[in-house]
Amino acid sequence: MIDSVPMLAPLSLAAKEHMATRLVPVFVTAGEVVVRAGEPGDRFYIVANGELEIVAEGLHATARAGDHFGEIALLREVARTATVRALVASKLYALEREDFLNAVIGHSGVRAAGEAVAAERLARGGQAVSSLVKR
Repeated sequence: MIDSVPMLAPLSLAAKEHMATRLVPVFVTAGEVVVRAGEPGDRFYIVANGELEIVAEGLHATARAGDHFGEIALLREVARTATVRALVASKLYALEREDFLNAVIGHSGVRAAGEAVAAERLARGGQAVSSLVKR
């Protein structure tokens, strides 16, 4: 799952393996809200399977296997910028705030990639999160 996230590509194999051990499986049912705009961010998510709807100001997008969300609130220390809701039963993997930030902040290439993703998403969605990396 870690390898499916382009911004984490610069990490060493050992760092990716460590992150993988910290991933927490999250199962959501159709209609369940995973994150809500305006709430504090505490996790980074990677979609294993299923389909999720991402809604923010000026944005309506879909997340599928290999997509990720949640980095803006963690990197920028702001509230969630979008609401993400499962369209079908889905499996996600979550990385707690501290584990995500330790990996990202500790590696300049990953930090730069994460900031670039956050900036792109914010620019495409006005003041909110926007597109997904792969879509």
